[in-house]
Amino acid sequence: MSQKKLFIDRWDEPIEISVPQSSVVIQAESKPDYPALDDPVAAIRRALAAPLGMPPLRELVGPKSKVAIAFDDPLKFSPKYLAVPVLLEELERAGVQRQNITLVSANGTHDKPPKEDFKGFYRGQYPVLPDEIVDEFWPDRFINHDAHNPDTLIKMGTSRLGDLVEHDRVLVDSDLTIYIGSVMPLIWGGYSGEGAAIGLASARSIYSHHKYEVIGATDSVHSDPRTHEFRRHKDAIMDRIEKFIGKKVFYLNGVPDPVGNWAGFFAGHYKEIQEPAWECADRRHLRGVAQADIVIAGLPHYVWYADTRNPIVNIVGATMILRSWRNKPLLRKGGVMILVSKCDGYIDPAKHPSYARAFDLFQKTHSAHSLEQEHFETLYSDSNLADKYMRHNAYHPVHPIWLFDENQYALDHSGRIIIATAENPEAVAKIGAEHAATVETAMERAVELVGEDPRILVLPNFFSYVPMVFLVE
Repeated sequence: MSQKKLFIDRWDEPIEISVPQSSVVIQAESKPDYPALDDPVAAIRRALAAPLGMPPLRELVGPKSKVAIAFDDPLKFSPKYLAVPVLLEELERAGVQRQNITLVSANGTHDKPPKEDFKGFYRGQYPVLPDEIVDEFWPDRFINHDAHNPDTLIKMGTSRLGDLVEHDRVLVDSDLTIYIGSVMPLIWGGYSGEGAAIGLASARSIYSHHKYEVIGATDSVHSDPRTHEFRRHKDAIMDRIEKFIGKKVFYLNGVPDPVGNWAGFFAGHYKEIQEPAWECADRRHLRGVAQADIVIAGLPHYVWYADTRNPIVNIVGATMILRSWRNKPLLRKGGVMILVSKCDGYIDPAKHPSYARAFDLFQKTHSAHSLEQEHFETLYSDSNLADKYMRHNAYHPVHPIWLFDENQYALDHSGRIIIATAENPEAVAKIGAEHAATVETAMERAVELVGEDPRILVLPNFFSYVPMVFLVE
């Protein structure tokens, strides 16, 4: 079988691999028919001048108004570095006093980042906030959302779908909450957006819709936001929040293009801006492809929550790809997922102290549902883990449960997940995958399972740019 060589992400340096000549290779790249915005700041101003479903900011606030500007935490690529300065100018023009404005990092159950994480470039990849704004507001008018502290959370009832709605009191204490987010491919709802529903929620509230029966449901394992069950829960939560606080949350969402430039901005009520933002994102991120028998992907230094030494995060990588489909699954049932990764089994004890505990518990049954049902309360009520979250910038104790719940699809749908070039075969086996010393060895095993002349899809840099959504033929 003739071969072709290409470079694929692995840790800090791409490595060269050989794949069959017939393999389909999809690189992250901009679409020439849909260029990025020449002036994103001007586009933000235009969106704010004509919001959808809500009046302009000048009609919503005045000199005595208390305003919260909330935004996705540093982990999530979003336009906050562009939008916060513009919003501060717009609010000042509307008469709002600077001392009555609070910045809020909507962390969900991620860590509560230290000051330096909001400055400069997060992980050296993308900007977060201007340094001078962080210095001005930190710490007295800069809130790191806490998903565990009852003193900062307010019970707002239940959504129409039965979700607990318990959210940061800043939503009640402010005359207006503005939320800055991004609309980009995400397996939790098809696209990201409506960030207040998750980012400002308590851990128990998040559990009510991050549990396996929701995220593992048939209508939650694809990437079409229009028919996604988890998104229905997010919408129901937003509706309950707004009913409880008696006012609407003002959203400003940006749509990035595949390489991280900005393609569009949409301001106003969450429900009114969804479809225009999704249409913009569809034009940039949908990629037509045939269903594959084998998918090969490289894992760079970081994939979302942690570095790729972590075996749990390796399966998160597989999950992100295998649930990013519309029409039909990207990988056929029983196909093989090959990851190229450093994976040496290391789990950061300071940032992710509960991950190792959850990893050990998962190995007893290899069932995310059992882990969730039997051990959510164990992890939640662990005072040592809670203290590390609340005071030492660790992830919330129950955060790994969400990862196992989402990962179960990849483990069940694939015939095999093979982590090639991993440096710790034992850790790979414990997470439910197989180890292969080389990509070539992994390919040989994959072909043994799926048969000769397989359809192979190679994603060399899926995680180094904005993720894709696959429209599968």
